[in-house]
Amino acid sequence: MFKIIGADGKQYGPVSAEQIRQWLAEGRARAETLAQAEGSADWKPLGQFPEFAATAPAGVAPPPTPPVAGYQPRPNVPTYLVPAILSTIFCCIPFGIVAIVFAAQVGSKLHAGDVAGAQRASAKARIWFWAAFLTGLILSTLWLLLASHRAMRFHRW
Repeated sequence: MFKIIGADGKQYGPVSAEQIRQWLAEGRARAETLAQAEGSADWKPLGQFPEFAATAPAGVAPPPTPPVAGYQPRPNVPTYLVPAILSTIFCCIPFGIVAIVFAAQVGSKLHAGDVAGAQRASAKARIWFWAAFLTGLILSTLWLLLASHRAMRFHRW
Protein backbone atom coordinates (compact mmCIF):
# COMPACT_ATOMS: atom_id res chain seq x y z
CA MET A 1 0.00 0.00 0.00
CA PHE A 2 1.15 3.52 -0.83
CA LYS A 3 0.26 7.14 -0.25
CA ILE A 4 0.77 9.58 -3.12
CA ILE A 5 0.71 13.33 -3.62
CA GLY A 6 -1.63 14.23 -6.48
CA ALA A 7 -1.13 16.99 -9.01
CA ASP A 8 -3.45 19.11 -6.88
CA GLY A 9 -0.99 18.85 -3.96
CA LYS A 10 -3.32 16.71 -1.86
CA GLN A 11 -2.32 13.43 -0.27
CA TYR A 12 -4.18 10.30 -1.38
CA GLY A 13 -4.12 6.83 0.04
CA PRO A 14 -3.45 4.31 1.12
CA VAL A 15 -3.84 2.90 -2.38
CA SER A 16 -2.70 -0.42 -3.78
CA ALA A 17 0.16 -0.89 -6.21
CA GLU A 18 -2.37 -2.09 -8.79
CA GLN A 19 -4.36 1.15 -8.46
CA ILE A 20 -1.17 3.20 -8.93
CA ARG A 21 -0.30 1.15 -12.06
CA GLN A 22 -3.75 1.94 -13.42
CA TRP A 23 -3.28 5.66 -12.70
CA LEU A 24 0.12 5.51 -14.43
CA ALA A 25 -1.48 3.87 -17.50
CA GLU A 26 -4.25 6.51 -17.55
CA GLY A 27 -1.76 9.36 -17.20
CA ARG A 28 -3.18 10.42 -13.85
CA ALA A 29 0.23 9.77 -12.25
CA ARG A 30 3.77 10.08 -13.63
CA ALA A 31 7.23 8.88 -12.74
CA GLU A 32 7.78 12.20 -10.91
CA THR A 33 4.66 11.79 -8.73
CA LEU A 34 5.75 11.58 -5.10
CA ALA A 35 4.78 8.44 -3.20
CA GLN A 36 5.38 6.98 0.24
CA ALA A 37 5.46 3.25 0.87
CA GLU A 38 3.44 2.06 3.83
CA GLY A 39 5.65 1.98 6.93
CA SER A 40 8.22 4.37 5.40
CA ALA A 41 8.77 8.01 6.30
CA ASP A 42 10.43 8.92 2.97
CA TRP A 43 8.62 10.36 -0.04
CA LYS A 44 10.19 9.62 -3.41
CA PRO A 45 9.12 9.66 -7.06
CA LEU A 46 7.16 6.64 -8.32
CA GLY A 47 9.87 5.96 -10.89
CA GLN A 48 12.29 5.08 -8.10
CA PHE A 49 10.13 2.24 -6.80
CA PRO A 50 11.12 -1.07 -8.47
CA GLU A 51 7.48 -2.13 -8.82
CA PHE A 52 6.64 0.99 -10.90
CA ALA A 53 9.93 1.66 -12.73
CA ALA A 54 8.88 -0.30 -15.82
CA THR A 55 5.30 1.05 -15.97
CA ALA A 56 5.90 4.67 -14.98
CA PRO A 57 6.06 6.84 -18.08
CA ALA A 58 8.68 9.50 -17.77
CA GLY A 59 6.97 12.82 -17.85
CA VAL A 60 8.64 15.84 -19.30
CA ALA A 61 9.34 18.07 -16.38
CA PRO A 62 10.84 21.48 -16.99
CA PRO A 63 14.40 21.70 -15.74
CA PRO A 64 14.84 23.75 -12.60
CA THR A 65 16.12 27.22 -13.22
CA PRO A 66 19.59 27.60 -11.80
CA PRO A 67 20.16 30.57 -9.52
CA VAL A 68 22.07 33.41 -11.09
CA ALA A 69 25.55 33.65 -9.62
CA GLY A 70 25.89 36.61 -7.31
CA TYR A 71 22.25 37.66 -7.60
CA GLN A 72 20.70 39.11 -4.50
CA PRO A 73 17.24 40.60 -4.31
CA ARG A 74 17.22 44.37 -4.56
CA PRO A 75 16.58 45.91 -1.13
CA ASN A 76 13.83 48.44 -0.76
CA VAL A 77 15.62 51.73 -0.06
CA PRO A 78 13.37 54.83 -0.27
CA THR A 79 14.62 57.53 -2.62
CA TYR A 80 12.63 60.51 -1.27
CA LEU A 81 12.70 61.95 -4.80
CA VAL A 82 9.08 63.11 -4.89
CA PRO A 83 9.21 64.86 -1.50
CA ALA A 84 12.53 66.43 -2.51
CA ILE A 85 11.03 67.82 -5.72
CA LEU A 86 7.94 69.11 -3.93
CA SER A 87 10.00 70.75 -1.18
CA THR A 88 12.11 72.43 -3.87
CA ILE A 89 9.06 73.82 -5.62
CA PHE A 90 7.03 74.87 -2.58
CA CYS A 91 9.47 75.41 0.27
CA CYS A 92 13.17 76.14 -0.03
CA ILE A 93 14.94 75.90 -3.37
CA PRO A 94 18.59 75.59 -2.17
CA PHE A 95 17.95 72.79 0.35
CA GLY A 96 15.49 71.11 -2.01
CA ILE A 97 18.09 70.91 -4.77
CA VAL A 98 20.52 69.19 -2.40
CA ALA A 99 17.76 66.74 -1.46
CA ILE A 100 17.10 66.00 -5.16
CA VAL A 101 20.80 65.31 -5.77
CA PHE A 102 20.99 62.78 -2.94
CA ALA A 103 17.63 61.24 -3.91
CA ALA A 104 18.86 60.72 -7.46
CA GLN A 105 21.96 58.92 -6.19
CA VAL A 106 19.92 56.21 -4.43
CA GLY A 107 18.80 54.43 -7.61
CA SER A 108 22.18 54.52 -9.31
CA LYS A 109 23.96 53.21 -6.21
CA LEU A 110 21.44 50.37 -5.86
CA HIS A 111 21.90 49.49 -9.53
CA ALA A 112 25.66 49.38 -9.01
CA GLY A 113 25.19 47.06 -6.01
CA ASP A 114 26.26 49.63 -3.42
CA VAL A 115 23.48 49.06 -0.90
CA ALA A 116 25.28 50.84 1.94
CA GLY A 117 25.90 53.88 -0.28
CA ALA A 118 22.26 53.88 -1.36
CA GLN A 119 21.14 53.83 2.26
CA ARG A 120 23.47 56.73 3.11
CA ALA A 121 22.19 58.74 0.13
CA SER A 122 18.60 57.96 1.15
CA ALA A 123 19.24 59.15 4.70
CA LYS A 124 20.84 62.39 3.42
CA ALA A 125 17.96 62.96 0.98
CA ARG A 126 15.51 62.59 3.88
CA ILE A 127 17.49 65.03 6.05
CA TRP A 128 17.72 67.66 3.28
CA PHE A 129 14.03 67.22 2.41
CA TRP A 130 13.05 67.93 6.01
CA ALA A 131 15.49 70.85 6.16
CA ALA A 132 13.90 72.36 3.04
CA PHE A 133 10.37 71.71 4.30
CA LEU A 134 10.95 73.14 7.77
CA THR A 135 12.87 76.14 6.42
CA GLY A 136 10.05 76.89 4.02
CA LEU A 137 7.47 76.46 6.76
CA ILE A 138 9.30 78.76 9.18
CA LEU A 139 9.99 81.44 6.56
CA SER A 140 6.40 81.32 5.31
CA THR A 141 5.07 81.66 8.85
CA LEU A 142 7.37 84.62 9.55
CA TRP A 143 6.36 86.27 6.29
CA LEU A 144 2.66 85.84 7.11
CA LEU A 145 3.17 87.27 10.58
CA LEU A 146 5.07 90.27 9.26
CA ALA A 147 2.58 90.84 6.46
CA SER A 148 -0.37 90.70 8.84
CA HIS A 149 1.40 92.98 11.34
CA ARG A 150 2.12 95.54 8.61
CA ALA A 151 -1.50 95.34 7.43
CA MET A 152 -2.77 95.86 10.98
CA ARG A 153 -0.59 98.93 11.40
CA PHE A 154 -2.26 100.76 8.54
CA HIS A 155 -5.76 99.72 9.45
CA ARG A 156 -7.74 102.27 11.45
CA TRP A 157 -10.58 101.23 13.67
